[in-house]
Amino acid sequence: MRKPYVPGYLLFFCAAVTLFAGAVSPAGISQEKHAFSGSWTANIAKSRRHPNHLFKSAAMRVEVSADVVSLTYTGVNMSGVEESGTTKVYADGKEHEIAEAPGFVAVSRWLSPRILETTAKKDGKVVGHSTYEISEDGKTLTARIKGSDASGTEFEQTIVFDRDSK
Repeated sequence: MRKPYVPGYLLFFCAAVTLFAGAVSPAGISQEKHAFSGSWTANIAKSRRHPNHLFKSAAMRVEVSADVVSLTYTGVNMSGVEESGTTKVYADGKEHEIAEAPGFVAVSRWLSPRILETTAKKDGKVVGHSTYEISEDGKTLTARIKGSDASGTEFEQTIVFDRDSK
């Protein structure tokens, strides 16, 4: 049986959005102090991208408040088309619809204070799984993403983001 299709670029950005949803602390940690807050740029040289998902660039700006995470992303997909947008996500550990992917839901949970696990589902079936880890020094964010592409082919990739110093 063929798995539901999730475009690679959409899975990547939805997974990234969900990552930052889990970054909200119940204690209401300020944006300046939260490990995920700030600007991040994909380091293509350090990343292991799947041949079907060779986006040319990706960057994110994350703002964390007590109950909402805002993610503004920009990038260039493998076809050379620029993509951008802003998403607000509410973090509570429950299934939430992914606005950018109607019919899909995502759930996030912490494996540790620096590692978040995210699962995407469609019709109750898992169609994507990701983990996100902040390095000890807080300068690197590593996203490990699994899913299925347009042809139904399974893929895995690791995207390394560097914190912008600006």
